[in-house]
Amino acid sequence: MKKLAILALAAMLLPSLASAQVIKDGDPAFYVPFSSGVYEIIAGETWCETIYPTNFGFVSATCPALDTFCVDVTDQLGWPIVFDAAPFILDAGFYATKQICITAPCDVTVGRTNVLTAVMAFTDVDGICAPECGDCEDPNVYGGTNYFSTTTKSFEVVESPPALYILQDTLYLVAQGQTAAYVPFAICNGDPCAPPTDFTYQITSLGVVGGGFPQGGSVLVDGGTCEDVYAVVDAGAASVCDYDELTIIAWDTATGTVYDTCVQVIHVIEPVAVPMFNSLWVTILVLAMILAAAVILRRRAASRA
Repeated sequence: MKKLAILALAAMLLPSLASAQVIKDGDPAFYVPFSSGVYEIIAGETWCETIYPTNFGFVSATCPALDTFCVDVTDQLGWPIVFDAAPFILDAGFYATKQICITAPCDVTVGRTNVLTAVMAFTDVDGICAPECGDCEDPNVYGGTNYFSTTTKSFEVVESPPALYILQDTLYLVAQGQTAAYVPFAICNGDPCAPPTDFTYQITSLGVVGGGFPQGGSVLVDGGTCEDVYAVVDAGAASVCDYDELTIIAWDTATGTVYDTCVQVIHVIEPVAVPMFNSLWVTILVLAMILAAAVILRRRAASRA
């Protein structure tokens, strides 16, 4: 009875043992690994990068053939990771692209560190990723450079930007004669973990270039994003080389306690003439005329015949 029980147990284990079999025909390594250096990430931010898993069988003496591979991705802290985990087939010398994204949770503390690890691995005979089964040759040497089947990226959590900040160009050029030049400002909700927030803004001018100020309104900005707003400048009567300053102030509509302000310098320049026909258009026009003439001549020749 004991022998029968042992044989029955062995029969049950055989399928699982067979499914763990890995045949190493190709040689995995990352031709383009994660970028070097520590990435400073803020709570709620998603970082993405594309890596290139490659079959280095073309430089391998022992695993030079086509094979089925996979990429296994893990991290130390269990942050949300998004990537395509499906197996893929590569012939020797060919690569795939895999975008890896990781998100720092909103409850992570400033100063915390994390390490993301990606392993290009073989799949077993059932197509299951088997990073525990190792590599064929590691590293692979190509062109005097070592290429590895494992790549890592380090992260450090830093303080989030202010809940409200404004972005603008250092200098904005306005063509003389424009009666409605749109000068952009970006109002940003700096915290990716913050809810959508309504901000009120007002823009004033020194009055050197045009009038119609103050201008303002409100804009709803999702957490971690920016929305563009515009000042409309009338430079119809302005002179070339006139300078003006636009000052914007924005604040949290609900409380009025969160605000930011900045100054945008504008400069009036001569209008740039847009030629009706440049060399490219002339070439296209000539070719079109030649083709049209050829069609007309063929039609005339056919009618005479």
